[in-house]
Amino acid sequence: MITVRVPGPLRALTGGAAEVSLDAVTVRGALAELERKHPGVATRVLDASGAVHPFVRLFVGADDIGDLAGLETVLADRDELAIVPAIAGGAHA
Repeated sequence: MITVRVPGPLRALTGGAAEVSLDAVTVRGALAELERKHPGVATRVLDASGAVHPFVRLFVGADDIGDLAGLETVLADRDELAIVPAIAGGAHA
């Protein structure tokens, strides 16, 4: 069982849950299972081609999946998959 950490903007789709536990072997599988349990989440994370949206980062533990095997990154029992929306903006000094 892994834990998916859900950011605030997506929690309306998970019934307000900040974390969702599920069984999955890869990051892609975790997103598919998350979509099955909470429809609409995957379309906010993946684009129409199935790639991660450029303004979203996915982390397994402290590691960005872009530095690992991408969506095919293998998950181990008790891993944490974090969905992190990009933060932009700010004031110029």
